[in-house]
Amino acid sequence: MSNLKNEMLKIKVKGYFDSGDLRVDPTITVLVKYHIDKARHNIETGSLLMEASKDEEIKKRLKVSTDYTGYDWTISCGYYAMFHAATAALAAIGIKAQSHESLIEGLEYHFVLKEKAIESRDIEKIKSAKRLDEKYVNRMWATKSKRNTAQYKADSVIAQKDAERIYKNAIDFIDTIESLIKGLK
Repeated sequence: MSNLKNEMLKIKVKGYFDSGDLRVDPTITVLVKYHIDKARHNIETGSLLMEASKDEEIKKRLKVSTDYTGYDWTISCGYYAMFHAATAALAAIGIKAQSHESLIEGLEYHFVLKEKAIESRDIEKIKSAKRLDEKYVNRMWATKSKRNTAQYKADSVIAQKDAERIYKNAIDFIDTIESLIKGLK
């Protein structure tokens, strides 16, 4: 990560804390397991949609058209799986995000740069935490963008390979975040 990007990220994260879009909330730690479970649930839902998109027999049993594909929703499931995993990571250090952007940038700041914008009782946990590779944050941004396209652009074609790649990336992301959270304990 370049120095300029690091400095810009620090400024943005400080702004999020100043505006309340990121805030310290020690009570949020009780929701870590819920967010990990929700992330896994989104992965399972994405898997169901992927299978229903490929399998004619499943389509028949579900009484959906033979040309049904749920790749757009598979992508959404992948993004929301990442969203809940990232929420769990920040919750594990007592930080709550109010927006998708502050969540992703907060994750990058605290786990890629491995710094704190504010003082808290959890500073030692952060110092000893495993670092999150920047590629995971980049994948989350890319998945968010693809999800926006899949959900809001009626004329876009969602390829099976895109849905499969995002689905696999989401699984890897969740596994990595779970490992990171375990390293905080």
